Amino acid sequence: MTIRHNLPRLLLPFVLALPALFVFVGGYTQWVIGYLYLFIIQGYVAWLLFYKTGQSFYGYSATMALGAYTCVVLQRLTNVSPALQILLGALISALLAMLFFLSTSRAKGFYAGMASFLLAILIPKLIEALYPITGGRSGVQITGLDLLLGSDNYFLLVIFFTVVIVAFIAWLINTRVGKIFTLIAENEDLAQATGINSFKYKLLAYTVAGLLSGLGGALYVNYTGSISSVDINVFTSVSIFFIPLLGSKRSLYGPLVGSMFLVLIPELFSSIERYLDILYGLSYILVMIFLPDGIIIGVGRLLARLFSKIVPPKTLGNSS
Repeated sequence: MTIRHNLPRLLLPFVLALPALFVFVGGYTQWVIGYLYLFIIQGYVAWLLFYKTGQSFYGYSATMALGAYTCVVLQRLTNVSPALQILLGALISALLAMLFFLSTSRAKGFYAGMASFLLAILIPKLIEALYPITGGRSGVQITGLDLLLGSDNYFLLVIFFTVVIVAFIAWLINTRVGKIFTLIAENEDLAQATGINSFKYKLLAYTVAGLLSGLGGALYVNYTGSISSVDINVFTSVSIFFIPLLGSKRSLYGPLVGSMFLVLIPELFSSIERYLDILYGLSYILVMIFLPDGIIIGVGRLLARLFSKIVPPKTLGNSS
């Protein structure tokens, strides 16, 4: 029973590792898969912090941007190796997440969420203000690991990091710490009444989320080789927040499916790129209305109903 219960979690790393086979295909298809995996990282971060820990945070583009632009600034001003740039980007992003929580820890619900939303607005403006270094809206190019290692090797490295990060999050939510996160999300007063220091655990959740989001941002800029304030803006933050909601916030595979929707839909409808924002907005509304539990659970229920009509329960009982 335990193995069956843990089977989806145990299979997830293997499912995520399968697209490594696209390294034999190469070209644009491989690039899109790698790009997709960079947003899978952010989707699982949002799933952990907001949906599993209950923290009202919408500034995922800010932590992602800080990880990316740390690499940009260090490369332009120092001789630090790309690997160290990525590590420092992740650590600085974690520091930002910690400072944000400490400065807004007295705020709750709507007010904490609005503060993080304003952070997502502020960071692109700051990037534009520092355009001599960051390139602002025009963007800046860097010599990323994609060029140093080769596109195939870096593609595999991105998949490796994604598998490790997602496996870590899947493991974390099943530990004692993860269960405390969930308890705080469901009833913080009850958690405190049992002697749990909710402040400490929420600070830990922000630190982990900031670290992983910043790592994802650093991997992003090394993968694309360029970045601008337009690439990581408020809409990016909103999209990341909606990733697990679209896939299913109740499923471990929700962020994976939501990320596929976010990244692959533009590829399928590239001919009407100017209308993509409208398409996205309409899609979010339709999913929330008709599939409130997300695509995975919603489609699963529809298939179950369809299957029950094709094969009635009595037939199933007689055949067994």
